[in-house]
Amino acid sequence: MSLLLKIAGEIGTKSPRTRRRFLRVLTANVRAALAQAGLQGEVSPRWSRLLVQTPDPSRAREALRTVFGLHSISEVAVLRYRDLGDLVEQAADLYRDRVAGKTFAVRPRRAGEVGFSSRDVAVKLGDALLGVSAGVNLDEPQVEVPIEVVRHKAYAILESTPGARGLPLGSGNRAVALFSGGFDSPAAAWMVMRRGTALDLVVCDLDGCGGPRVAMEVARLLTDRWAAGLPVRAHLVDLAPVVAALRSRVDSRLRQVLLKRAMYRVGTLITREVEAEAMVTGEVIGQVSTQTLRNLAVAEEAAGVPVLRPLIGMDKEDIIALTRRLGTHDASARVREHCAISEGRVETGARLDEVLTAEGEVEEAFIAAAVAGRQVVDVATWSPGPRPAHVVDAVPPGAVVVDVRELDEGPDIGDLRLPFSRADEWAETLDPTTPYAFHCTYGIRSELVARELAERGYLTVALAGGTASLAA
Repeated sequence: MSLLLKIAGEIGTKSPRTRRRFLRVLTANVRAALAQAGLQGEVSPRWSRLLVQTPDPSRAREALRTVFGLHSISEVAVLRYRDLGDLVEQAADLYRDRVAGKTFAVRPRRAGEVGFSSRDVAVKLGDALLGVSAGVNLDEPQVEVPIEVVRHKAYAILESTPGARGLPLGSGNRAVALFSGGFDSPAAAWMVMRRGTALDLVVCDLDGCGGPRVAMEVARLLTDRWAAGLPVRAHLVDLAPVVAALRSRVDSRLRQVLLKRAMYRVGTLITREVEAEAMVTGEVIGQVSTQTLRNLAVAEEAAGVPVLRPLIGMDKEDIIALTRRLGTHDASARVREHCAISEGRVETGARLDEVLTAEGEVEEAFIAAAVAGRQVVDVATWSPGPRPAHVVDAVPPGAVVVDVRELDEGPDIGDLRLPFSRADEWAETLDPTTPYAFHCTYGIRSELVARELAERGYLTVALAGGTASLAA
């Protein structure tokens, strides 16, 4: 069976030379995505599409839908024909069961000179299918019959999946993304990757204020799914000395702004070192105190490279919805979005001169030492280390099984349904002498709940593997 991959329309607007380069990158990424999914496939590039021969087209369609640069991934039957009558006969055999008892519309497309028109295909194939159908409906058909005709062969499209569109990852230059793992940073990274930009990630350890372990889990989820064919490095930077200095030496209301500037300075040094072109952040106007226009301008003064903010005008709800699509939402829910090191009011309209004066209290050597001593890891091979003690493979004897998925995520599985989003309300109602086993879709939200309640003295565990492992 074959897959027909249509390239994103934007690639078709490029010059022939650029288009050929993009097509080479896209072909390599398709092959990498198939290999990463453990699938065999022979990829043959054409001028406006790629043809993939694979024994498992359904799994291949799923693996390729996250490859940037593809408009659609379609399972097709390749029909080699002698004339229009032969083509119609073969296509009718394929589509007859699909249109039986339903309204339909033939959607033909033709490339090059083939001896007949697209309308000829629509009329003849429509006549051949009309007898078994409920009639033709060109405006709102129950079934569409798409077929693409080229010289001496046609592609009858049987199943189709939308592609990720955008530009092939690696077709542009490189950037460095400040990556906390919260909702914003993976969404920003994804939006830049979708424009063909390769990324290095900078993960700052702020002494417990958004730990690098969870950030790396988010990075692994993001890159495993969306960065096939392009290794992604993460730079783990210890900023604990900078945080300690800010707490001890700087006015509380300015600490958050200075911490942001410190992260910009770290990102700038790494951007220059890896010869990237820009730095990417997940900042949104007005979302938190450091993201007022004034504070963004004050922070950016510390950057010596261009700063890209792809989320700048988005609502938080839109960003969270995007992370669900990306597959990072549950992991990001465990990350504290920023490190709260201020006590009381945080300055929302910082003056640059006052900030520069306060910044003099934090030694520049702290920043340089943090960058020089950073750990650089391949995200694809990173491992979180030993499993926490509160994560288990099976429900302990006598434990109450608690489903912490939201109410719209499927039927109840277990003894109780206590949504994660309302944990603050129901946590206090639990019996501290009763053992509880929490589960959710992927085991991420349940792990967070179990850990926090265990630290408060409750007898709680989380089920590894999530709801699927419990059902098994």
